[in-house]
Order: sequence, then C-alpha cells, then structure tokens
Amino acid sequence: MPTTSSPISSRPSHRRSRLPLAIWLAISALLILLAFWSQAQETDTEDVLYDADLAINGTVFYAIMIGASVLIALKYRRPANALGFRRFRRRWVWISFAIVIATVVVARLLEPVLHGGEEQGLAPEEWQPEHAAAFGVNAAVIVLLGPFAEELFFRGLGVRALAALGGVAAVVVSGLVFGLVHGILGALPPLVLFGVGLAWVRLRSASVWPSFIAHSTYNGLGILLLVLAWATDTPVN
Repeated sequence: MPTTSSPISSRPSHRRSRLPLAIWLAISALLILLAFWSQAQETDTEDVLYDADLAINGTVFYAIMIGASVLIALKYRRPANALGFRRFRRRWVWISFAIVIATVVVARLLEPVLHGGEEQGLAPEEWQPEHAAAFGVNAAVIVLLGPFAEELFFRGLGVRALAALGGVAAVVVSGLVFGLVHGILGALPPLVLFGVGLAWVRLRSASVWPSFIAHSTYNGLGILLLVLAWATDTPVN
C-alpha cells in the first residue's frame, strides 16, 4: 500500500543516503590519484615480494581501508548489511569463479598488446630461499587481507553507496573505480571487467562474501602461477 511522508521526515533520510556516497567517492578519487602518483615514481619493484616492508605497509593501508569502510557504513541503519555481511546462495560463488576465469583469459589475451602484467612489475625473476619468510607473509597479505579490504570498500560499501544512483551505476562506477585505483592503464580492461563482474554479483546476491572468495582466488592464482614459473624455469613475464 503506498504511503506518504512529510518533507521534514524525508529530507534527513535523503541526506543520510547521500552522505556515504559523497564520502566514498571522495576517498576513491584520492586513492586513484595516489595510485597513479605511485606508478609514476621510478622505483624498482621487481623483488618487492621479497621485502617484508610490503606486508607491513600493506597491512597498515588495508587496515585503514577496512576502518574507513566500517565508519562510513555506520551512516546506514544496518551497517552489517550495508557492507554485505549476509548469507548467500552457493551458486554465486560459482558465478564469481566464472568471472575470475573470464578475467584471466582477457588479461592473457591483452598482455601482448597492453603489457599490463609487465607494467605492474611485482614478480621476481627467480626463487630466493633466503627470503621465503617475507614472501610467505606478503603472499598472505595479497591473497587474504588485500582482497578482504578491497571487497569491503569497493563491492561491500561501494555498491551499496552507489545504489543511490541506480543498480547500473553501482555496478559500472564501482568497477571502473576499482580498475583505476590500481593505477595501471595496461591492466585496466581486465581489472574493470573483474570489478564490474563482482559488483554485479554483490548487487544480485546482496552479499560481499562471493566476491571476496573470487578475489582471493584470483590473487592466489597469480601467486601459484609465479611459483610454478619458478619451478619450471619459465620466464615470469
């Protein structure tokens, strides 16, 4: 049955829904600027996976991202739901895995043209046993903490905040922002595809967990392929 409300009661609700969106967009813009600024710096990142500072800095950064996501979500009546902490049907995990496969295929096909993986330049050329501990910690951050923080911010909170503009905007904008935040133009097409696909899953499933599982799997595949390349003496790039 249709209901009506007075202008006095509707304005606070409208402002309440727009404030998280404005904050999320502002933080996203800052992250994009920082990403491209960081990529513009001429630093050697080839052996960064053997540097424990990557895990330390990554943990601090992702902790801030998680904290910001939670604080913004408090602007909603149900913060846990706003972040996507909800049950989900198993089929959404399989759909998310299909998105992972599609992203890997697109990335491989475009690599000879756009050199996205080469531009990222995080993969050491060979295994160095003396740095095994640092590599293990960095791998854990990349496979677990990073995906959790990013899914919480971009899909969990981001899709919910952007939903104020409509479902299509929520999926497309969050996916585009996700791609740009990595600051790698050569990897933008597969990253945007990945972001848009997982945002759609988040929107339809109402849960952030399928996209987290897929994101963690995607990053884990990257680590696994790197280890296999070392084991078989295959060139990394």
